[in-house]
Amino acid sequence: MAAQQTWGGAIVYRIYLWYPSLVSHIFSICTPYTPPSRSVASIEDVVKSGRLPNLGYQLQLASGQLEDAIQSREQIRQLLNGLYGGRTSSGELGFNVEHGVQLNRLPRLNHTPLLSKEMLDYYADQNRKQNFEDELALEKTTIDIPVLFIAATKDAALPPAMSQGMNKYVPKLIKKSVETQHWALWERPDEVNHIIREWLKSVTSHRTSNL
Repeated sequence: MAAQQTWGGAIVYRIYLWYPSLVSHIFSICTPYTPPSRSVASIEDVVKSGRLPNLGYQLQLASGQLEDAIQSREQIRQLLNGLYGGRTSSGELGFNVEHGVQLNRLPRLNHTPLLSKEMLDYYADQNRKQNFEDELALEKTTIDIPVLFIAATKDAALPPAMSQGMNKYVPKLIKKSVETQHWALWERPDEVNHIIREWLKSVTSHRTSNL
C-alpha cells in the first residue's frame, strides 16, 4: 500500500506504474492522478492561459532563482518554514501559489504552526536534490487497484478541480473531500484519518470476502 500527501502524492501513482506488483492499494491527499502523456504544455502556457494559475509558483521553481538565493542550511530551513505557512508578525505569508516564495520575507517569518521546531530541523537536514526517470517508456497508464483520493476543498495549490477525469484512468477510484486548506493532514487530521480508516475497512473486507 502506498500513501502520500501533496506533490508526494504524484509519486505514489508512479510507484504503481513502475512496480505494479508491489502496490495493492493507494491513497493520496490533495494530489490527483495525471497519466503519462506525450502531449506537453509548458508551465508558462498553462499558467498564462488561466487554466491553472495555482501553478504560478512553479515558474519560480524552474527559473533557478531559489537555487541562487537558498544556499545555507538556515536558508533551507527558512524556505521550508515559509512553505508550511509561516507568517510575519504583521500576518504576511512567506509563500503564495501565484508567485511563489517571498524571499524578502523569509528571515522575518514566525515559526509555522504546522510543524514542531524539531521536525522542521529534520526536514532541513534531509533536503536533497532528486532526479526522475523519463516515464514515457511506460506502456501502462491506468491504475487498476483501489485508490482513495482525498481533496481539500480550500486548497489553493491543488484545487479539487484538478482531479476531474481521474476516473478515466483509475477505475477503482473513491473520491472524498475535507473542508480545509492545503495541509489537510495537519489541519484536519481526525477527518482525514476517519476517511482513510473507513476506506481501509471497505477494501479489506471486500478482499476478505473474495478469498
